[in-house]
Amino acid sequence: MEQASSTTVKSADRVLDILEAVAQGHDSFSQLMSVLGIPRSSLFQLLGNLTARGYLLQDAASSRYALGEKIADLAKRRPAPPLQAVVLPLLQRLSQETSETTGFYVRDGDHVTAIATQTGGQALAYTMRVGEKAPLYAISSGKIALSHMSDQEIKAYLARTEFESFTPQTLTSAKQVWEQIRLAREEGFAYAREEFTIGITGIAAGVVVRGDLIGSINLAVPTVRFTKTSAALIRQRLRAASAEMAAAIEATGVRRRG
Repeated sequence: MEQASSTTVKSADRVLDILEAVAQGHDSFSQLMSVLGIPRSSLFQLLGNLTARGYLLQDAASSRYALGEKIADLAKRRPAPPLQAVVLPLLQRLSQETSETTGFYVRDGDHVTAIATQTGGQALAYTMRVGEKAPLYAISSGKIALSHMSDQEIKAYLARTEFESFTPQTLTSAKQVWEQIRLAREEGFAYAREEFTIGITGIAAGVVVRGDLIGSINLAVPTVRFTKTSAALIRQRLRAASAEMAAAIEATGVRRRG
């Protein structure tokens, strides 16, 4: 074990040394005393305390030690990683597979906000920025968010929304929005065809964990590259990425409703 520095507390170091040694397989009293160099009486007391608190278990027959359930319990309570940290590696892979710019958006009231983005590396590309915000009706990720809202919530949203025309293609009526929501619910994908940025077609799919929409993956593709063939490939990759991302989010315990 490493030599304790002058700024450390000896008793705390000894407790940690014991736990590390037991984890490495030094499970008998004599082994621990030999490996750690802790005096017999001190080691006996420390092992007794750790066993009483559940950090160590002692086998009644062999008297050997093992890590206790309390260690696992503490590990389960560690904070979940930020959502951005979970989704970014998968966005990077999706960008590599499609050579297009990807982003992960979460709902923020009547808008969606990008919390992670990755460029596809092509010369002709749209650059998403972390923190970029757009109205729900204006981009594909926003339409995904709308498609997961109840009809009552959508009606209330549309009643308070003043449509802004970002391009000549921007949706400007409740009827148009309802039609886009219907298609998104049927297909599992939503599109924004040059409705927020001229020359860019957006496509998005939701990431759902146990019935909750956590957010959506969006691809921003120059319209000249969004052909029938490329669109089919993108949908295939996007569907797989959304399922993998949902599994990763659930596994890490991150739960942020989209």
